[in-house]
Amino acid sequence: MGKIPRLVLWLCRKFTRQDLQELVDQLQEILAGRQPEPQPRDDFRQQHPHYRDFYVDPQVPLTQPPTLAPATPTLDWRQLCAQYQRDHGQPLAPVRRRRGARPLPPTCRCAHCGAPPPFLYLNDGRQASQLSCKVCGRRSQLARRQRPAQTSYWCPYCHSALYRWKQRPDSTIYKCPCDRCPHYLQKQQALKWNEKLLQKLRLSQFKLRYQYREYHFQPAQLAPSAPHRPAVDLTRIHRSSDVLGLVLAFHISFALSARKTAQVLRQVLGVPLSYQSVLNYAQGAAYYCHAFNLRRKAPLSDTATGDETYIRVAGKHQYTFLFLDPQDHQITSYHVATERDALAATVALSEAARTLPEDRSLRFITDGNPSYQAGVHFRNAHRPTSQPPFTLRQVIGLENRDEVSKEFRLFTLTALFVTHYKCLRPPWRWATGFPPPCPS
Repeated sequence: MGKIPRLVLWLCRKFTRQDLQELVDQLQEILAGRQPEPQPRDDFRQQHPHYRDFYVDPQVPLTQPPTLAPATPTLDWRQLCAQYQRDHGQPLAPVRRRRGARPLPPTCRCAHCGAPPPFLYLNDGRQASQLSCKVCGRRSQLARRQRPAQTSYWCPYCHSALYRWKQRPDSTIYKCPCDRCPHYLQKQQALKWNEKLLQKLRLSQFKLRYQYREYHFQPAQLAPSAPHRPAVDLTRIHRSSDVLGLVLAFHISFALSARKTAQVLRQVLGVPLSYQSVLNYAQGAAYYCHAFNLRRKAPLSDTATGDETYIRVAGKHQYTFLFLDPQDHQITSYHVATERDALAATVALSEAARTLPEDRSLRFITDGNPSYQAGVHFRNAHRPTSQPPFTLRQVIGLENRDEVSKEFRLFTLTALFVTHYKCLRPPWRWATGFPPPCPS
């Protein structure tokens, strides 16, 4: 008997018909793609762990052309001259130049033995770029030539110029072409035998070379999501501020639905109020509270922890990004987006560091979402020159398999957000298509 029939028998023994029907409904939701998490196991991904996926390299590219270090001579011209004098009985004479010959720069030296200009002569005529040494008999360049830079970035591993690989509306992708790049050789060596066979058929499906994404986000795109301006002006409602406070307390603090809030006000307190008025008051308060939160942010520490979770708005899945201060547990940034991409992560990171002084920096601690690394690269590229660069520490997976996860998991990422999500898990009810957030 296979594993599927055994699983069916086990389920039938353990669960009732109603439980099985609920299980089938949940599985249909997952197979239809209406549930972002959990996802079915991907056997292809397990067999090919290095198959192409969105990944942002933590190393930023060089923005200035690398300076070529002068070659260290392997021979000593003085020892060679002494050896010549012992063998021939006379010292090695300097080069006898013709009248009108082009003089050599006084700072040039032989790249192999370090001989000075009196023992060097030009070996390529009018080009005057190659030197020949009379002491060691080898040739070297007069000066290393570099073509004018036609790129903006260089590889941090091999110092090769990055070329523009793809141009997109929101980003430009640069790629390293060097086949001797240490990053490329390490990625190629990590491939399994079946992945190497698959790479011959799908060469572009394995990300082996160093890449850098330059994002073109506009300032208007980096504004955090905000509630719409309400149609009801709270300063002109026909109820007192006490009634408004009771509405917000019952509907927000005690998580009662709009209809139950109106029922409590009418039957217990004798205040006739419709459920639509409750919704209007809540939307108006959300608008002003959001503006208050942006203006009245508390002082920040040097660390900010972030996470994202999915919510459902009007029947569609969206994502909310949160950043907390681990010292006083205040929410420093929140943003709702339709996709969990680099733009949403950049907006959340920017809002978390918006009120930070220019002489200070932040250390962000997040999960393994690569969008955060792209957001940190964008923030570092557009920060003031006097501000230190932002850093990122990512806690990967559910087990502490690296030093970063061991250091930051317990007292920052997991503890803070589990506590925060528990505060959002009282018996909330669906209100106009908005369920309680679920941790990702």
